[in-house]
Amino acid sequence: MAPTPGSARKQTRERNFTMDECVAELIKRMIARMSFAEVNPTLKTWGLLEEKELQSLTTRQSKDSLAMQVVNLCERKKATLDHAADLDIVYYHAYSNKKIWEVYQMSIPSESEMSLAEVSKFTVLFKKAVCSVFKNVTIHFREFEDALWIRIAWGRDCMKPNQYKPTIVVYHIQTPNVFITGISKSHRPVLFQGLLLATGYKHIQEAELKSRCLESLQDIVFKRFSQPFQSYQSRSLPEKSKASTFADSKLTYENIKEKERIHHVMLETFGDGPLPKLEFASYKLETSFNGETGIANKIEPFRCLVKFSSPHLLESLRTLAPSGFAEAPISSLLSCIPHRGRNIFKITEKKQPSSSQATN
Repeated sequence: MAPTPGSARKQTRERNFTMDECVAELIKRMIARMSFAEVNPTLKTWGLLEEKELQSLTTRQSKDSLAMQVVNLCERKKATLDHAADLDIVYYHAYSNKKIWEVYQMSIPSESEMSLAEVSKFTVLFKKAVCSVFKNVTIHFREFEDALWIRIAWGRDCMKPNQYKPTIVVYHIQTPNVFITGISKSHRPVLFQGLLLATGYKHIQEAELKSRCLESLQDIVFKRFSQPFQSYQSRSLPEKSKASTFADSKLTYENIKEKERIHHVMLETFGDGPLPKLEFASYKLETSFNGETGIANKIEPFRCLVKFSSPHLLESLRTLAPSGFAEAPISSLLSCIPHRGRNIFKITEKKQPSSSQATN
């Protein structure tokens, strides 16, 4: 049976389809940055390629060859920029620790909060607000459970959006919390304006909380980790383990009561459950010269930055005193991190009123 003129034209268009070079290069770079173990799970979640196409991929080749094989399969599927952007979101959702995330919090909602509950309305308002300022910009959305993931590629008046360095925003619907990575200072005002207009909030500010572990940041913000005394009171530890839970087996304690006191204090401070994973805490110190008023006014304040870092900072702090490396309780500047929901602090002196102010 001869093909009809309509079907013949359709087959010709399919054969003549050529994927945009920018899209092909973007997909190629995405595959190249993945490990071999990450490629198949990511593509499967992405959903563009069928199972038999995924099975045809082989890791017994160079990364460049594998990337080109994926690009060829995507070309057959007529992949567009929308598909490529979606792949980027899927990858960073699965491997969010590839980025450093910053937490922002919005406040003072307007009288009408209807937009907080409507994802479709949010996406329209957000896109309209951002595109009204930046013409060359691409915005893509994807929902994962209770969070809306937003990918923004920024461009300039005479330049296309840079798809290789996008901003990723994670907004939890019906909450004032936003998690952002890859945002420059020049783009922050526009992004914040879009978030405020789309959600109905009036203000947004940085929460002074950063980490590579997005899940731990969410645990801190939403108070999903074990609070002190909650798990401790709910079940009592066996007598033998009470004194040795956090202790180093290589150390010998002569004072058992002191050991138990330290254990009790650390339970009060950190609890006995899993702690959110943070990699650092920084303290910016600023103090002024104390002396004659005339000299003090001429000298710049003394400034320094103290930074504590560890693969798992909070867990390290919890073991300091039991291991004998610090006294218990440890400084509140360190122990307050999970409860205050921040790991970036600025410590300054209290301003003393001037003599004229004191007189008045």
